[in-house]
Amino acid sequence: MPVIGRDRWLQLGPLLDRALDLSDEERAPWLSQLRSQSPELAAELTSLLSGESVADRHGFLAEPVVMPLVGLELGTYTLERPLGQGGMGSVWLARRADGRFEGRAAVKLLNLALLSATGQERFRREGSVLARLTHPGIARLLDAGVSAGGQPYLVLEYIEGERIDVFAREQNLSADARIRLVLQVLSAVSHAHANLIVHRDIKPSNILVTSDGTAKLLDFGIAKLLAAESEGGAAPLTVDGGRAFTPEFAAPEQARGGAITTATDVYALGVLLYLLLSGRHPTGEGCQTPAEAIGALFDVEPKRLGLGDLDNVLAKALAKASEKRYQTAAAFADDLGRYLRHEPVSAQRDSIAYRARKFVRRNRVPVVAAALTAIGLLVATVVSVDRMREARLQRDAAVLERQRADAQVEFQYLLLSSVGRAAVTMKEVLDQGRALLAREYSMQPRVASSVSLALGNLYGQIGERQLETEMLAAAESLSVNSGENDLVLVSRCSRALNMQKRQLADSAQAVVALVRPDIPNASPLTAASCWQLIAEVEIRSARFDSAAVIARRAVALYDSLGQTRGFVYVGVLNTLANALENLKRRREALAMYERIATVLDSSGRGSSAMRNPIRNNIGIALSNMGEMTAAAPILRETVREFQRTNSDGFVHPAILINYCRTMLFMRQLDTAGTWYGRLFDQSAARNDAAMQAEGAQGMADVELARGNVAEAARWVAEYGKANARRQPPQTSGTLVLEAQLARARGDLPAASAGFTAALRSLGYDDGKRTYQMRAILVSGADVALAGGSPVKAIEYARAAADIATSDSLSESRSAYVGEARLLEGKALLARGDTTAAQATLARSVAALQYGLGAADARSREAEATLASLRRQR
Repeated sequence: MPVIGRDRWLQLGPLLDRALDLSDEERAPWLSQLRSQSPELAAELTSLLSGESVADRHGFLAEPVVMPLVGLELGTYTLERPLGQGGMGSVWLARRADGRFEGRAAVKLLNLALLSATGQERFRREGSVLARLTHPGIARLLDAGVSAGGQPYLVLEYIEGERIDVFAREQNLSADARIRLVLQVLSAVSHAHANLIVHRDIKPSNILVTSDGTAKLLDFGIAKLLAAESEGGAAPLTVDGGRAFTPEFAAPEQARGGAITTATDVYALGVLLYLLLSGRHPTGEGCQTPAEAIGALFDVEPKRLGLGDLDNVLAKALAKASEKRYQTAAAFADDLGRYLRHEPVSAQRDSIAYRARKFVRRNRVPVVAAALTAIGLLVATVVSVDRMREARLQRDAAVLERQRADAQVEFQYLLLSSVGRAAVTMKEVLDQGRALLAREYSMQPRVASSVSLALGNLYGQIGERQLETEMLAAAESLSVNSGENDLVLVSRCSRALNMQKRQLADSAQAVVALVRPDIPNASPLTAASCWQLIAEVEIRSARFDSAAVIARRAVALYDSLGQTRGFVYVGVLNTLANALENLKRRREALAMYERIATVLDSSGRGSSAMRNPIRNNIGIALSNMGEMTAAAPILRETVREFQRTNSDGFVHPAILINYCRTMLFMRQLDTAGTWYGRLFDQSAARNDAAMQAEGAQGMADVELARGNVAEAARWVAEYGKANARRQPPQTSGTLVLEAQLARARGDLPAASAGFTAALRSLGYDDGKRTYQMRAILVSGADVALAGGSPVKAIEYARAAADIATSDSLSESRSAYVGEARLLEGKALLARGDTTAAQATLARSVAALQYGLGAADARSREAEATLASLRRQR
């Protein structure tokens, strides 16, 4: 049989699927019709089908293969009955089996025929996609894993509902109600797009509506990760799923194998809305075959439905050229919302007459009243005193804002002029600004208040706490005296954060308690600013749950105002991400950081100074989850970018330290040694004791890993000197390094005592479990195992795995978890529990190979140990 090219297969694939679905009686006339339309396609298809007929005659799979899956336990779920079958696998209804609580879920199993590396990768990608999505309109990923028999599975939220088109028909929904239903779907798709995910298969069967009218988007099995291409090359998902789509809902570029973008989903959403409103397909009405549907997709223009502006909206969503469509689901949703509110839509030609018609329709009663008033004014020109006062207030407010804007421009000009061409520090620039403020604006308190607030915040960013305090106090005083309530609130919220930074927690909370009741009465922008500042206070107070709730409130306010493109919005998203990170909801934090990167890139700020720290945060989030192979290139590029923008070679320690730690864990010792040495030297030059200690500790770890005990001891001494200048010094760091030296010298009792003391100093014996303990527990488990204490090794290894687990995917992805499971498995073997050891080592292999790669020494050790154990059994 000749090899079929990719482009040809794009045409043949859907036709073959259709032909195989038909009975022998149905297939003959269908092929005859296809032959009259496209003889070449029909001939090739007939050839493919003849091969299938030969297989049938020889009895290939003549008897159905029945898998005894009912009652199968996967994790904590038991399969009850099948829900459906798809190309990738089957979906089963399952019930929670551990007795902790009652609950049902949908379990998706990968078809055994697809247990190839490519098939498993595509299935894994579906889990990865769903793990990044947390939206009420998207079926949630609850768990994922691999059964003891090697069957990969995903546990998904079970949605009990009707297809969206069936629901709309049975409920006899109005046109507006159908639009609102689609708006729910658009919200879910917008969330996916914000996380760099394109669904690619939006259709009625993938959208269920629950009894309360909530739409849920399902099946991200062929979703495309936009980030995959930007990082070089096509992801396995993209290659494997290259032609996967439903012809009736495919965009033109999808059918011809072109670039897939967010506009591809917009087209499918346009088809969905058109179907819901009209009951017919926009281009495929009367088409009998997929080939006809694809042809019509390129040739037929959708008929207008006689719905005015809505026809324009649909025409834009269904444009053949992707660049002429709405570029995001959010833009599509915005126009639909405008249509429902009788406001002008972007898809309509923008004329004064058009806007006037919309204004009259939207404000019919006020417009009529205004017209009558105008007629009355022709008779009697009486002006209300109240209206005069209101107009004067509005005029004064406008004048004030203009004065502020002019003053800020003038302030920036004068400041730049006073700085001149000489090289200056940021503090010197701000000091010039403070002097200029006192000299030029002392008699304009309303202008001076906002400039003082800005200067205070900038002083805070460079760590000048005292000057930050002074300027924020001045801003508050000026705004109180001038009666600017919104500015008073923002000044006080800024001051609360300043107090928290200065470790005046009680004072900070007192200010927060003072301002919180007034925030709901402030303008939305002021409220959003204050909620973000209070969220920062909560983060610094380690009240991360509260911080996340408050930060989400600020994000929602900015979203409602459409303020979603500037640095202020990026700042509030970053605050929320920090809160999520501290709650160990690291995958959610990662999605938020990626959303920030999208905002920066889409708003033309991708080359700004803020982009690199966000890239760093993405790398840190991946590293903290133990996904080192993904984290390393991102952190490496972050360091290189910082070097490119700093001619003196200085790399900010907050960026450098995470790259160093990742390289050390990956045992890339030359790279780790180079950069830890750089961190130590530059921190010593800047008298940064904390980072100098980090550099020395890292160098000691590198030399220990190389087997250079004497050189490691020298670095331990350097660590002691730097640590003594810390405020306060870290006791646990010294204990750990001394224990590591003892381990390297073969003194196991001293090493064990050192690790135990370090854990005790951090509160381990009191039940505390912190991220800092993980590496100590791993070292402690290693020493306990070497010293003949497998029970203690198992305890420490399991505690390390628990600390490293941030979500249901950690067990199969985190190298930290994999490292701990390797020690646990070896300790179980030492105790003679071979069954538990085999299961634990299998989990270790999966996590280490994903997190570090198959070539890493720990991955090879886990795989070899597991293989040896299996041979023995």
